[in-house]
Amino acid sequence: MSVGSVATGTTPKSRSSRCSGSRLYTPFSNLSRLSLSCPGSWEGARSRLWSIFVQRMTPAQVLAPPRQLRPIANPVPVLVCLETIRVAWAEGLAVPDGGALPPAVQAALDSQQAKVAAAVSPSSVTQQRLANKSRGNRDSVQRAQCWWLPYLVMEYEVNQVLITPLGGEIDKPIFMYQVHFDVSRNSEISMQCYLRAEEPKRGEGADDLGNDVFMGGIKFIPNFDDGGQQDQWYDLVGGPGKIQIGVSYQPMTQSLSIEDFELITVIGKGSFGKVMQVRKRDTSRIYALKTIRKMHIVNRNEITHTLAERLVLAQVNSPFIVPLKFGFQSEQKLYLVLAFVNGGELFHHLQREQRFNEERARFYSAELLLALEHLHELDVVYRDLKPENILLDFTGHIALCDFGLCKLNMKADDKTNTFCGTPEYLAPEILNGHGYNKAIDWWTLGVLLYEMLAGLPPFYDEVTDRMYEKILNDPLVFPPEIGPEARSILTQLLDRDPTQRLGVNGASEIKKHPFFASMDFKLLSQKKLQPPFKPNVTSPVDVSNFDTVFTVEPPVDSVVENSNLSETVQAQFSGFSYYGANIPVGSVQS
Repeated sequence: MSVGSVATGTTPKSRSSRCSGSRLYTPFSNLSRLSLSCPGSWEGARSRLWSIFVQRMTPAQVLAPPRQLRPIANPVPVLVCLETIRVAWAEGLAVPDGGALPPAVQAALDSQQAKVAAAVSPSSVTQQRLANKSRGNRDSVQRAQCWWLPYLVMEYEVNQVLITPLGGEIDKPIFMYQVHFDVSRNSEISMQCYLRAEEPKRGEGADDLGNDVFMGGIKFIPNFDDGGQQDQWYDLVGGPGKIQIGVSYQPMTQSLSIEDFELITVIGKGSFGKVMQVRKRDTSRIYALKTIRKMHIVNRNEITHTLAERLVLAQVNSPFIVPLKFGFQSEQKLYLVLAFVNGGELFHHLQREQRFNEERARFYSAELLLALEHLHELDVVYRDLKPENILLDFTGHIALCDFGLCKLNMKADDKTNTFCGTPEYLAPEILNGHGYNKAIDWWTLGVLLYEMLAGLPPFYDEVTDRMYEKILNDPLVFPPEIGPEARSILTQLLDRDPTQRLGVNGASEIKKHPFFASMDFKLLSQKKLQPPFKPNVTSPVDVSNFDTVFTVEPPVDSVVENSNLSETVQAQFSGFSYYGANIPVGSVQS
């Protein structure tokens, strides 16, 4: 591959993962980039890829004799916890280090709308709400578009909430906002404060929000030893000021079904089912609901791998991995409730910009390094790292998704032989059939870093067989814009000998490479470093970063006909339900 072809190339418009074993569809990807693994996996997938794997597929024939469908028994109520957070107002906010207000904000402060907003106070909001309540009316206090005032991004278990002010002034924005979170594990609450650089645009012409001014943030783990409620001021870190926050915690019993969710928008679809943006009715939290048809995974012998994906999602506890909130089932379907991350795929942003600068590529690869390190500590090999499986959140941090190709129980010296992954990202040891271990994830990290810097994977070719030959034999060629430290780490990550590859002795040796000399991994692991890019996301329900081929489809939980699975097969799904890492299913305590 010539240097020129790398320098002028753009990200491929279509690529698919494949596996001679299992494959679950990616929850968020564009249909043209979804994955192929078994008969009828995806419409429009390349027939040649199918021919490679069809010989290895043996669909299970486990259908029961025809019988009348019966509803699955009501699930046993389990102990769940509801966390309520109240954000009242902030005081003493200012641009850090004595910086000036953005010109657009300064101009907006002179408007009549700003003068009206400045008159809003906590007491005026409370009085209006009480008056509305006494008249039997719903709360009519509206969150005005005070775009020139600081806003907050609250995060709990990768689930983010955008909090805009009701009014106030730059140094004292009034929020009076209450939000509920479903608690599934012991996690911290984080809150970051920003000031917009300009009035936000909407639609296709909207700019990215990377110029928004970071005004500080807070992180804390609530202490409920004092009766389940606490109210206090929290000082911002990274900027002046403080925020008054109240937190309460309420245990409750609950059993989940599809009726507990309002279906909003379809955001992904495949032969196993679909992924929808949903709102949980009791907390109003926005999630991604992944539905999987039992019949399809049974016929493709995917039960074990489906349960494995559920197991991994429940185990992970990384700020850079999309976590599982709940899992439940009906007689016909499995349901996974995941955090909804709506800043768009890294693939989307890379395709639009063609390549990233070194600072941005370093930031993303560092966060992915931490995500992969966490998986390896759990003896999980990811096996399918690519831009399509990486999402950006409100603030620009990454979130790794889609664990359909992961391999569990991979100890340090273990090897596996499953032919698995995305063609552009396959490691040489997979292609030559010699078996592979965790080191394949470091190869894919190298391929991803190269693609972010150059615009194409290092051995890309439109002809798949020719690309495989390049992966096995061609020298690594760099375009001139890739610097010496980046060349060094890429050369070591893309070492064809997995025993010599950078990372074979653990993620720590990758962190020590000079390419990451400026990266504070301790701060990064706590999300205390600001991303170099912030996507334009207008609200928690914004789906503008998802393909309209999905979002125009009506969001319905479609009926599955003739799904007569035997009781023996149904029993294999008995361990699927999930209500939180610290809350055992079936145990109800007062």
